[in-house]
Amino acid sequence: MLWKSSKHPRPLETIARTAFFTSLASYIVFWLADLSVPGFVSRYFSVHFFLLSSVVFGLLWSHTLEEYEERPYMQACAAVTLGIIDAVLVWFASDGAGGYRMVLVIGAFLGSVLVLKILTDQDS
Repeated sequence: MLWKSSKHPRPLETIARTAFFTSLASYIVFWLADLSVPGFVSRYFSVHFFLLSSVVFGLLWSHTLEEYEERPYMQACAAVTLGIIDAVLVWFASDGAGGYRMVLVIGAFLGSVLVLKILTDQDS
């Protein structure tokens, strides 16, 4: 399985991993709820508290890992997904760019792929 491992994680690692995924899922659900009905969540509290807690628990989880497993397929999927999200955001934000709009969108898509290539380059 993709997320399961044969090793037995330590208790702090398990707690940090569970808290990270829970806070990330809560952030996505509450953000989408607030996006569908504006003010539904943000009237009572900020959904960004869940994002902050997911960053904190993600850092804690990364510090408790005993060994790092590189998964190039997951890295490539994440880079392509972030590239698509970047391209869509640039498309909607670049109304006044005129003829350079498509160049900006392609550059935004390729940006995340190039960052992954730079970070995973083993020759340097």
